[in-house]
Amino acid sequence: MEFFADQQQWNFHGAKDAYKKTAKVPKEYGYSREQLDRGFNTSGLWAWSRHPNFAAEQGVWLALYQWSCSESQTYANWCFAAALSYLILFQSSTWLTELLSARKYPDYKIYQERVGKFLPKLATKSMDTAAVDGKGGQQKQETSNAVKATGSTKRR
Repeated sequence: MEFFADQQQWNFHGAKDAYKKTAKVPKEYGYSREQLDRGFNTSGLWAWSRHPNFAAEQGVWLALYQWSCSESQTYANWCFAAALSYLILFQSSTWLTELLSARKYPDYKIYQERVGKFLPKLATKSMDTAAVDGKGGQQKQETSNAVKATGSTKRR
């Protein structure tokens, strides 16, 4: 999962860089203008978790700790220190990442409300959800009232 999350992030930033250079949405990446203007990835695994790569890495360390307990036939052992150290590292770096992203991108606070930090929320709501408008079944892009009010989604 970590590999796929990192690859999705790499692809998004490649599309964003191409978009900034040419002011045209690059078709080969499959992102919309609104997604690229937002500035941060909210599609793929990132639609379900704000940090899917960190969640996967923490899962690996917890699994290693559980495996070491299983092999040593104990409920706790010294590997706990390594696993706990990595969990603390990821929690603190995530806190900093969240703080910086919320300051840099106005829509990030909406993303924080809708999408879980590591695990999906029960009512996860994507930033890119299409909704039926009830008038002939046409689809429209759902945009938060806060985004409309602040005008933070740029149009070119």
